[in-house]
Amino acid sequence: MPKSFRVLMRSPGDVVVLQRPSWWTAAHALWLMTIVLIGTLVVLGWVVVLRKRIRESEEQFRHMAHHDGLTGLNTRRVLVDRLKVAFEIARRHQKGLAVLMVDLDNFKDINDQFGHHTGDEVLRATANRLLAAVRKSDTVARIGGDEFVVLLPESGKGNVAESIADKLVAALAEPIFFEGQLLPVSASIGISTLSAPMQDADELLKSADTALYFAKEHGRNRFETFAPGSATASEIARP
Repeated sequence: MPKSFRVLMRSPGDVVVLQRPSWWTAAHALWLMTIVLIGTLVVLGWVVVLRKRIRESEEQFRHMAHHDGLTGLNTRRVLVDRLKVAFEIARRHQKGLAVLMVDLDNFKDINDQFGHHTGDEVLRATANRLLAAVRKSDTVARIGGDEFVVLLPESGKGNVAESIADKLVAALAEPIFFEGQLLPVSASIGISTLSAPMQDADELLKSADTALYFAKEHGRNRFETFAPGSATASEIARP
């Protein structure tokens, strides 16, 4: 096979150079980079939106787990946790602790006479009145049905709990205006304050529930304070 060969041409015009233009031009490169940049920004934007939605969902679920869906008050779980902490602090530092068990009087009659939607409005109004009557450091919880608990940490000595209970009974006895009519309402309250014989936070709640029972038995629309070591609660009549 010869190492070289010659092509005889009559003139340079007999030579035609075929050249295929390259796609990778500066304009095409800029266009491609723009598409890649836009795609990257879209993906990053979606990641940011997705993380925000996940964070909002977590916060929503956390709020639902800690707050009552109807009234927005704390749940029993939150109440128990805060009560245990407040109980230990009160026992160690002698700062006082009180629990108020609140129950609406004849709430079933409201549901039966006016309907459950009216009953729900009464519960919401009750929750708002409870919140308005206590300190920000206090805890108000709905523990079921028409039953609420007010936790008063660092309540000190004296009749602080009784004064607040008296204020609550008066506030909750105000009729509630709903759908063009005034709804007669009232509540009974049982009070339990920390005393030496009490061994744990659960006993404080049980004592408040016992006092509430006596408030119901003695006519409703009133409060009573649990007397440690006695079979009954110490009755405090409203003037």
